[in-house]
Amino acid sequence: MEKIMTRWNLLHDITLIRENREAIGKAWPLFLFLIFNTGKSNRFVTTYAELKEKMNESPNTLKNWREHLAKNNVVQVVKGRSSMTFIFLSPYDSLITCEQDDWAAVRIKTDPKVKRVLDKLSSHDNMSSLPVIVELSAKVHKLEKTLAG
Repeated sequence: MEKIMTRWNLLHDITLIRENREAIGKAWPLFLFLIFNTGKSNRFVTTYAELKEKMNESPNTLKNWREHLAKNNVVQVVKGRSSMTFIFLSPYDSLITCEQDDWAAVRIKTDPKVKRVLDKLSSHDNMSSLPVIVELSAKVHKLEKTLAG
């Protein structure tokens, strides 16, 4: 049986590689926000004001995260007059072009428990825990499907 590569599966695979985790580094909250909000076109147009409102972070923090991701070739940032466009670079772009409606995207957007865990990790700047969380979440999902089926 062929494994369907959802965004969650790819995120798990990408974050297992140390160089990729280091490239994402301290900017992982912005990375995750972009991954789960960028459409198949691999272009996310936004402003600092919009990011500040949606992520509840200061513009300086957002700028530092943006610069970190760009410097480490995770994203390309095209600056406009009053906006900026994020474009994911390889191998991170595979997270955008994969199956869009995987269960992880739904959980991250709708489950308050998942949001609390991500908020706690964000406040402690602990990207190294992300692969473990991805793996545990996948196991919980599998158990939930087994119990429901």
